[in-house]
Amino acid sequence: MAYSMTGFGSAKAQIDGTDVEVQVKTLNHRGLDIHVTMPSMPGNMELLFQKLIRQFVARGRVDLTVTIGDEKKARAGLNSTLLEARVSALKSIFGDAWSRNKCLEFCLTQRDVWEFEQSPTMSDKFYESILEVARHALEILTKARRSEGKSLETYMLNALDIIDTSRQAALERAPQRVSEYRQALNDRIKALSEDPKLELDATRLATEVALLADKIDVTEELTRIATHLSALRILVLSPADPLTCIGKKIDFYLQELNREATTMASKSRDTILTKHTIDIRTNLESIREQAANIQ
Repeated sequence: MAYSMTGFGSAKAQIDGTDVEVQVKTLNHRGLDIHVTMPSMPGNMELLFQKLIRQFVARGRVDLTVTIGDEKKARAGLNSTLLEARVSALKSIFGDAWSRNKCLEFCLTQRDVWEFEQSPTMSDKFYESILEVARHALEILTKARRSEGKSLETYMLNALDIIDTSRQAALERAPQRVSEYRQALNDRIKALSEDPKLELDATRLATEVALLADKIDVTEELTRIATHLSALRILVLSPADPLTCIGKKIDFYLQELNREATTMASKSRDTILTKHTIDIRTNLESIREQAANIQ
């Protein structure tokens, strides 16, 4: 059971007459990378958000944004007295080196010269309610990630079936290729043995033919491919919760499958087997691209 690392969830509520919206977006990432954005956030609030997010997401980049009320109306005005005091202090320090406009520009970037409306509802209970809205958004996010995960499962399982079809065709061709190669070697040796100037040891020749034929036999690689395909199917279909990470395990099996396919291509030296190998590796690459989205 796969969960995608990409998803989106949003939830809204009205808390003590104030509109609150929480949006959660997740993207691909090697580990768990959490980013929380919220106006006037208390010191411990981000830690509470992180703890909550870890109950739903185990891997990926998480961007959680909290909007409280109308942010455009949040700024009430400018503290002119404080601003003028700051500008005068800068002018006395820098003199003519800084113009008044430059001092104003610098001071206006300081948050404390602006006066913000403080909602009387910003109590501990208010922030607890925001966490509940965030939980609801994360639940919606989890459903979206699971829905995308089902699509990824279907795609991967279909690709695995195609790979297995190519593997079976290669398995049928492998003994034929060995037989053809052995016959070609025998014919070549027979032609050489007719040369009176050459003395050939029949037993040694038979041994060498057998060794050379064994070097192009890809049955062992095809058997290991079958084992990895079976393990990969079990991994994709195994029951799991939203915190189970299988993406890295899938990538490991894909590496092993690609290694076996590469070995098979180098050993076979056969056009038909090479075609099956290309089909296998092409589908492995397509699975790898999709597996990059799985948690």
